Parts: sequence; structure tokens; C-alpha cells
Amino acid sequence: MKITPATGMASSLLLLSFVLPMAVAAENSETKEKEQKTVGQDIEVIEVTSKRNQANSEMTEKTEQLMSVAGIGNDPLSAVYSLPGIIYAGGDGGSPAVRGSSPDDNAFYIDDIPVAYIFHLFGDSIFNENLIQDFNLHPAAFGSEYGNATGGIFDVKLRDPRQQEITSTIDLSMLKSGFMIEGETFEEQAFYLSYRRSQIHLFLPEGTEEDGYTIFKAPISDDYQAKYQWLIGDAHKLTLSASGASDTGGINISENSESGKINPDSIGDLKITTQFDSQSLSWQYYGEQQKIMQLIAGHTVEKTAQKFGQGQFIEVEEEKYHVRFSSQINWLTNHKLGFGIDYSKTDIDYSYDIIPYFCTENDADCNTFKGDRIQDNSSLNDEDLAIYLHDIWQMSDTWQLTYGIRAERNDYTEQDFIHPRLALDWLATDNLTIKAKAGTYSRFPDVDTALPKLGNPEIKSPQATHYSLGFDYDLNGLWFTSVDIYHKELTELPRSIDEHTAEVDWQANYTDDTSGDAQGIEWLVRRERESGWFGWASLSWSQSQRTDDLTHISADYYLDTPLVANVVVNYQLNQHWDFGLRFTLRSGAKYSPIVGLRENPDYDDHFLPEYGELNAKTLPVYHRLDLEANYQTTYWGYDAQWTMAVINAMAQKNVSGYYYDPEDGDTLTEFNISGEEDVGIFPYIGLKMSF
Repeated sequence: MKITPATGMASSLLLLSFVLPMAVAAENSETKEKEQKTVGQDIEVIEVTSKRNQANSEMTEKTEQLMSVAGIGNDPLSAVYSLPGIIYAGGDGGSPAVRGSSPDDNAFYIDDIPVAYIFHLFGDSIFNENLIQDFNLHPAAFGSEYGNATGGIFDVKLRDPRQQEITSTIDLSMLKSGFMIEGETFEEQAFYLSYRRSQIHLFLPEGTEEDGYTIFKAPISDDYQAKYQWLIGDAHKLTLSASGASDTGGINISENSESGKINPDSIGDLKITTQFDSQSLSWQYYGEQQKIMQLIAGHTVEKTAQKFGQGQFIEVEEEKYHVRFSSQINWLTNHKLGFGIDYSKTDIDYSYDIIPYFCTENDADCNTFKGDRIQDNSSLNDEDLAIYLHDIWQMSDTWQLTYGIRAERNDYTEQDFIHPRLALDWLATDNLTIKAKAGTYSRFPDVDTALPKLGNPEIKSPQATHYSLGFDYDLNGLWFTSVDIYHKELTELPRSIDEHTAEVDWQANYTDDTSGDAQGIEWLVRRERESGWFGWASLSWSQSQRTDDLTHISADYYLDTPLVANVVVNYQLNQHWDFGLRFTLRSGAKYSPIVGLRENPDYDDHFLPEYGELNAKTLPVYHRLDLEANYQTTYWGYDAQWTMAVINAMAQKNVSGYYYDPEDGDTLTEFNISGEEDVGIFPYIGLKMSF
């Protein structure tokens, strides 16, 4: 269970016909010729006006490049795994780990509203690639406008609807298919609606059996986005948005399976369903002198249901109401002031009947912390209030200081936080910019560690302090390079109860007695698009560990991956063909080795693996090559694109972990350990058409 401003400028000009044509507009402004008339016989007057509230309906170049990464199915968010400091964490969340933090430490925003998740269980994002206007990843030391995160911020902006004739787009591929409709309804009003559904179930049909596991509910994911927008006058924008996603799948675990042989409690049907639906209403005002105001009211419902074993289940329904106000104005000389208020109210209804395992990601063996079967049906209510303020001070032509503060109050944990944030940019030369950032952060505890009975209602919020130093260098206007150095300090992380916590209430199950740190250096070389080419290469070194504050024993974090290298290359041959390549090489993640077996205290003639030192071993080196080709054409006068790709083109057998593989005749000293391999070679083809 898991809880989880555009600048515009109005201008009008009188242009004389004998003067060279000129147009002055702010960035991203749209000009319209309103009236043309003749004064006398020789002077022609043209009046040009600007809309400050123009629709942001086109994708940024940076996001467009992310979408072109090979092997991601035109999914720009999946391209984050080709950036330094990002590791795929696997598991049920499908979320990335950012710079040594846990996947649970991240926060996700869609159009300035926090949401439960933006990645499906299989790691692909929940967005139609045709709708993303901008995507920003803040891996560390982010600004005061963001909260409830100690890891990274994934900030997604969906584009505004286009004022055009109603058009339909259909996507068909071996991975995912969908449709989209978009267009103008009335003057200055437009909409779009998108729906997608995965095709994974075609490759894993129901009834498929392997090694004692039988699929009875084929895995399916789907998602949708919708937006209706009204541009009111020249300065106001009213937007109604909706988005949602779901994932489901089920397998039967038999007594002949690896899980069934080790833990008979798991025998039976395992089915997981997750979904969320979110709606929001946004009002934006664009005034003169770069004044911006925004008010958003959002509502989200998230549901999770898990059924497993013999009648065990977990059901959670979370309903959240969110209101956010932000404002930006120019004040004093060379100062830009930002102010905001965030309020959220969350109601969580949950019920469960389970055999609990009281452990965290910092425990080598969860079977050690097995509890008695327990049931509960209750609710959790929480209110959060945050106020933030920041000032962007352009101290000179070469120095800019951003300093801010975020004050937070959490009702459930009864904690108050004051988080200072600081960023200093120095244009050292015309080509070199040096950036230093720092800040403190906190987030709501993991829900399963905070619930009564299962967790500890008195547990505190995890906290972090971030430091970052970056160097950006423009080599020649075409090639760019950057170096980022970071350090994170983590405190108040959850710890499971054991013999070292005798002074703690054993009914609490968890305490906040774990700390950690992460540090690293990342080097990125990027080439802008020219002569059909663009791409980037990155190399990063990192180190992350966790410390038990009661025993003072430290161990590498399980996602600690010291060296990671990425290469992304794209080439447009002509108006029809473009090609892409992505190569990833990284050192293996950490794992706790199986050093022996022990008797299962609950089932005779069954063994449990005995684990050695926490995260003491390293998986083999991982590498993967993805290739992609796109062909642009037309059918019956309609634009179309074929996509052909090969994932893991070198058919590399990457090991993602090791497990005890039980066989008849196993003893405490003689047993078999098998490696779990990542995805094999996988070719796919897709077609997208617009009507």
C-alpha cells in the first residue's frame, strides 16, 4: 500500500509602409493582424496585437528529442533512463530511482497537480506522446514550489489543445495502441481526448504456464487524458483537465512453482489492480510586466487491490482534494517574486486480511520478520498545508540568486517544517555557467509503516538535505557539455523492529532509525540537431548507502550502481527516414547473497533461503542496445508513420537478481541458485496515422 508560470507581453505598434517591416513580441506570444487601413494616400497603418494567454500547444525541442530516443515507443518519460543519475528500480511501482534515493522518495506533477504515479507497472509512462508539451526532471535541490519529496521531481506539462479543424490520430503497435481526437469547438475554445491500451496481453495470453506459474488474467494497462480550454480575452485562460491510468494482471501460483515450494502461504491466485482518476480546473491570468497568477482545484481517486494466497487481500481507496495558488510579479529592481499556497486533504479507506512481513528495503530477508495473520478495516485522514515564497534576484549581468523558503504542516504526523532553498547562478564567461544549489526536504511516510496495527502511527516523515554544484559549458553553439556534482543526506528513514529495538514498543513494528547518504558526479555531452544529427552521451559515478542508527552498521543501498554510461544518437536521413540508437552500460546493482538454507518454521519439509551480509555482492555488468527506424509517408492523403525497433538488439542476457530455485532432494547445504534475466531481444513494429 502506498500513499503517495508563460510570460506574455501585450504590445501594439504603428508601422509605416515605407519603413522596413518589424514585429516585436514576447517569447511564445502570438501576433494577429487585426486591422489594415489607409491614412491619406501614402501612409498605410497596420495594427498588431499580442495575446498574453496564448495556447502552449507545441512540444518543446528538448522534449521532442527525448521522444526520439530509440526503443522507448515514442515515450519521452521513459527516456529518463538514458539520462545520468536515473536507475530503473523494477518491482511493482515501475518507477525510477533518482541519484541514490528510493523510488518512493519521488513526486510526480501533471499540470502542477500532484498525482499518484506517472509510470505503468511495466515502466512505460501513462501519457500519449502527442500530448506532452514539456517535461522537466529535477533530480536534486529543487525549488520551493515543490514539496512532499526527498528524491526527484517529475514535472509534466500537457500541451494546450490546438485551434484547428477536428482531427483524429490512431496509433497501432505491438506494444500499445490508442486513438486521439482534437480540435476547435468555438472561437478561442478547443479540446482533445486521448485513450491508449497496452498490447502486452497478446504476448502473454491467459492460460500460459511456465515453471508452475499460470496466467489467468493477462496483464493490461490503459490510460487517458482529456483537456478543454477557453482563452478568455487576451489575459485569461480557463482549463478543465482529466487524466487517469490503470494496470491489472493475475497469475496462479501452484505448489510446483518456486514461490510455492519456498512459501506455501503464496499458493493460489495473485491478482493486482491499480488505477487513478484525476480532474482539475485551472484559471490562469497573464498580466503586464510578466505578472502571472494561477489557481488550480484538483480531485484524485486512487484505488489499489491485491488478492493472493488463501484468501489474503489488500484494498485501498484514496481520495484527495488539492488546491494550489501561485503568483509571480516583478518587484523592486531586478527582482521577481514568487508566492504560493498548497492545500490538500486526503481520505484513505483501507481493509486487509494478510500475513504481514514487517520489513523495509534495507532488510536482506523479509521472512525473518513474518507476523501472525491480521485483519483490519479502517481509514486514515490527513491534511497538508504549505506556503512558499521565493525571490529571483538578477544581481548583475552575470550573477543571479534565487532564495526561497517553504513552510509545511502535516496533520497526520503532527509535524511542522521550515525548508530553506537556495540557488546561485554565475555566468563566469560567455560560454561557462556555474550553478550551486542547496535545500532541505521532507515527505509523508510510507503508508504501510504509518498505519495502526501494521505500522507505527507515531513514525516521522523521512527528511533530506540536498547539495548540488553544476558546470555548463557551450563549446561552439552546437556541442554542449555539463558536469554535476551532488550530495544528499537522508534521515528519519523507516526501520523494522528486531532484537536491537527492545526499548521500543514492539507493537509499533517500525521506527524511524535509519539514515543514509548519496553522492556522485555526472558528465554529459550533448549535440544539438544539425545536418540531421543530434544526441548525447553521459557517464556518471555514484555511491549510496544506508546506516542503521541503532547498530551503527552501514551497507550499500540495494540500487547503488557506481558506474553508468549512456549513448543516444539520432539521424534524419531525409524527409521520410530517421534512425535512432540507444546504448546503456552500467555496473550491476547490489544484492544480498544466499549463503545457505534454513528450515521453514511453519511448514515441514520446506526450506527458506538464508541470506548473508546486506547488499554485499554486485550483479554482473549490464548492457543493452536498442535500435529504431521511423518512416514517414502518406496513405490516401493522410500523414502516417511506421516505427520499427529492436529492443536489446544484442540479445544480452542481463541478470537482474538471484533466487533460490528449490528442487527435490535439497538439503541445508546442497541447493540450487538461479539467475533472473531481464528482457530478451524484442522486435516490434507500429503505425500512427492522422485523419
